[in-house]
Amino acid sequence: MLQATAEPVTARERILSLDVLRGFAMFGVLVAYTMWSLGTAPEESWSKLDNLLAGLVNFFVDGKFYTILAFLFGLGFSIQLSRASSDSSAVDLYCRRLAILAAIGLAHALILRNGDILLPYALTGFLMIPFRNAADRTILAAAFVALLLPIAARLTWQASGIPMPDRPHLENASYLVENAAWVRYWYATAILNWPTNLTLFLFGLLAGRKELLVKLAGSPRTLVAIALCGVAAGAALFFAEKALELSRWGLLRSVVFTLHCWGMSSAYVATLLLALRTSAGVAILTPLSAIGRMALTNYLGQAGTIVPLCLAFGWFDKFTPTTSLTLALAVFLVVQLPFSIFWLKHFEFGPAEWVWRMFTYGHVPSLRRGIAVGHS
Repeated sequence: MLQATAEPVTARERILSLDVLRGFAMFGVLVAYTMWSLGTAPEESWSKLDNLLAGLVNFFVDGKFYTILAFLFGLGFSIQLSRASSDSSAVDLYCRRLAILAAIGLAHALILRNGDILLPYALTGFLMIPFRNAADRTILAAAFVALLLPIAARLTWQASGIPMPDRPHLENASYLVENAAWVRYWYATAILNWPTNLTLFLFGLLAGRKELLVKLAGSPRTLVAIALCGVAAGAALFFAEKALELSRWGLLRSVVFTLHCWGMSSAYVATLLLALRTSAGVAILTPLSAIGRMALTNYLGQAGTIVPLCLAFGWFDKFTPTTSLTLALAVFLVVQLPFSIFWLKHFEFGPAEWVWRMFTYGHVPSLRRGIAVGHS
């Protein structure tokens, strides 16, 4: 039996800044999805605007929003530990949540989105359990080992003589067949990508333990410094990564790119926390909290909305950066944002969150609510 305190977080218990950060990250994930997962038209057909937008999105979007989500995943684990009545109840609940998330992610990957992050997050999340009571130094050491693990894995793979799996190139295959091929590819090469998730999970765990975001929110000068230094470091590392592309140090590109993402992501988080210190910032950003509170619903809804449209109208492999960004903005502003705000005016959880909680806690949680979104 779960402890009595193992209950879903209510609207009044939520932290606005975390929901805003999560909602902001979900928009970036949507942009990345429309830019790189739907197939693009040949670059020679792009306009000058397309080329400009492609460069801007590479710099400002690629990898940054997944970084924020992974960090928040680890921070969420820390919050779950703090709410549990015992260590064993926290672990049991966490494992159930991850198992259900993994099942959702597998179905999502096979049916809708070959670049699904739910199953990788769920499976990697189990590795967090041994670190729940670890010393801070141990967590930091493990985080940096995980950061370097893909390089070691790639070197070992190359030395073994075993060929790397080829990226799928399927002609005239059905969408489901193509998805299955990509799922096989991503999991065959998981060792080259997933350890970075663990690094961010562990950083998030440590940040939650130290209440880092709360402390930073009360220090505007520190936030300004983080924002400025994050952009400066992110820009420098962006060009450094490009310079390494043709050098003998090419294996370091992944680490340099990761550090570039960290710099830019930290700048985004600091800027949002600064904005939330003002009444105007709260008024402008609070709608994003609805997206953040329904992050799972909205994540599933991205492909759930776009894939049927692409299949119906034959849009796959015809996108340019301009049309990709237009689609992302339309889905976010016309579909997801209004729907999330409307839904949370009447219900406690998003539809997918409600199902996730129902299976996690073993009973049907109350769905109706009488608290307007943004006032918790």
